[in-house]
Amino acid sequence: MCFRVDCKQCGKYSWGGCGKHLSTLYASIDKGKHCMCRSWPAVVVPSDEKDPKQLPPPHGPPSAPTSGKEKSLLQ
Repeated sequence: MCFRVDCKQCGKYSWGGCGKHLSTLYASIDKGKHCMCRSWPAVVVPSDEKDPKQLPPPHGPPSAPTSGKEKSLLQ
């Protein structure tokens, strides 16, 4: 069974236990009080609660060289 624990790093709520009941545990914690120092396997975490350090870069990977035709479309 999974249970709520206090994170020693951020002071928010994390989890302990087997990891099979995390969706129920996550739903029982108030919005904004979830610890993101540790992942929540099998839980879809809303994007507004994700730690900014865990998000992908805003523009994605560097783009490949473009041909002249593609460049004209961008201008």
